[in-house]
Amino acid sequence: MASLRRHVWRVLPLLLLLILYWPGLTNWFYQDDFGWLNLRRDVHSFRDLGPALFAPKAHGNMRPLGENAYFLVFSSLFGVDALPFRIWAFITQIASLLLLGSIVARLTGSRLAGCTAQILWIANIGIAAAMCWTSIYNQLLSGFFFLLALYFFQRNIESGGTRFAAAHWIAFVLSLGALETNVMYPAIAAAYALLFARPYVKKILPMFLVSALAVAIHFHFAPPPAAGPYAPHLDGRIFATLWSYWMLAWGPWHVGAWLLTVAAVVFALRHKIGLFGLVWFVLVLCPYLPLAEHKMDYYLAVPVVGLAILGAGAITLLRMPWKVIAVGCIAAYLAASVPAARAIAVWNHERGTRVEDLVLGVADIHAAQPGKTILLDNVDDELFTAGIVDVPFRVMEIPRVYLTPGYEDRVKYALPQALALSELNEGRAVVYRVDGSTLRNVTGNYRATVAAAWKPETPRFINLGDSIYGRYLGAGWDAPADGYRLLRASATVRIGGPKTTDERLYVGVFRTRDVHLAVRVNGVDVHPQIVERTGELTEFAVSLPGAPEIEVTLANGSPEPLKFGFLEVR
Repeated sequence: MASLRRHVWRVLPLLLLLILYWPGLTNWFYQDDFGWLNLRRDVHSFRDLGPALFAPKAHGNMRPLGENAYFLVFSSLFGVDALPFRIWAFITQIASLLLLGSIVARLTGSRLAGCTAQILWIANIGIAAAMCWTSIYNQLLSGFFFLLALYFFQRNIESGGTRFAAAHWIAFVLSLGALETNVMYPAIAAAYALLFARPYVKKILPMFLVSALAVAIHFHFAPPPAAGPYAPHLDGRIFATLWSYWMLAWGPWHVGAWLLTVAAVVFALRHKIGLFGLVWFVLVLCPYLPLAEHKMDYYLAVPVVGLAILGAGAITLLRMPWKVIAVGCIAAYLAASVPAARAIAVWNHERGTRVEDLVLGVADIHAAQPGKTILLDNVDDELFTAGIVDVPFRVMEIPRVYLTPGYEDRVKYALPQALALSELNEGRAVVYRVDGSTLRNVTGNYRATVAAAWKPETPRFINLGDSIYGRYLGAGWDAPADGYRLLRASATVRIGGPKTTDERLYVGVFRTRDVHLAVRVNGVDVHPQIVERTGELTEFAVSLPGAPEIEVTLANGSPEPLKFGFLEVR
């Protein structure tokens, strides 16, 4: 019995993790996952490895360990098999739970406190999405490195030896490659030292310099956007954002969130471990607070570790009758948070299942009818966002998969009427309708229904990376390759003209530095303006004359060929 009691504290939280988030362990890919799975297609030699690992990706972020290496390694080994990705994510979180349990047990002298902290963290809705969605593995890895570094710092304080001091530094430096929020670790360590080991504060100070250097490097190579949801706002909205995250962290029961807030603040004012928990929550959340227009529940995945530490401390350190009140608060929190976390896990799994049915269904169609253009009909908005936008079929190496014409808001993904009509009439295309988890062949009925209604107009979106659009291109282009075309000198494109006076031509180029582009529209020179730079794409815009069709001449003024992705009038 003594042995059983000794091990139950370790086993119980891990069982809860598996039971609560089992849907996440068996989930498939969706949405941003496909963008990261495509990363391995950009690595053709050892020379390509450096840019693949360190160049800014995904909204300008640099996360060589938390995203780039993770997807490169696992996609190279396992392709589009999601299970190994999910297993590794769970292994990472299990390691983090063990670290958290050890840290809290050492702080309080109680295994019960360590177990309580683990359970409180597992149950929080902030961790739910991270346990299910592969592309936010960076949140799990960030938490692991935060806790690993603090564990080694704690052991260094206890032993005074250089071995743990070196491990502390290694964990911290590696953490900077997981997620940019890990630059806050020196502040966490300094707070810990101030509260529990003041002589060690001075040993943390050099880490602030490393974090400052990491921030400077990040903003040099990936400056923050000036507009959009990822544009930072350093104003009064920061406090409103902090409060919204604070309320969200306590779960969906708002009245309970107010009560828990009062209890947490009172405990933090009386006990150092509670204060440390609050400080952890605020400091780790700080990098997200300027993003007032992009609040996400999974941004809480690591900050809520602080609330777990606070709750565990309350269970251990308070005496009767306050201990009873603390137990009641934790019970209320779990009663609200566990069902909400489970619901998030189930929703994510259902979303992944729908995408899996679609993508693997298309793979089966392609295997049975190679060379056919595949048109998908009846794709709803949720399935479009989760399973089409991030081009999963490029990952599967399936060319020419489009939505049927008529989706004005999905012009980049729908085949224009003129091309669709030509492909259907000449027997080069098939149409499949999404019907639940099934794809039904409706080619014959579809052709008969739409043939008379479609208009053979010149499309207002040209996908330069697909040879099906070749009829609209003049001489000067290289053959399409891997989603783009190279332009060495100059070449022409025909495209549908604007429908209103405020519409412009947009040109996408896969390069963000040293892009020298000249543009002529119907023989007249126009000045291209850079309107957006994200990741590896630069988007230019030019004004247009009123005409049903225009001829665009693009001239490359750079010494190296330019990769062009698309032209669009909108």
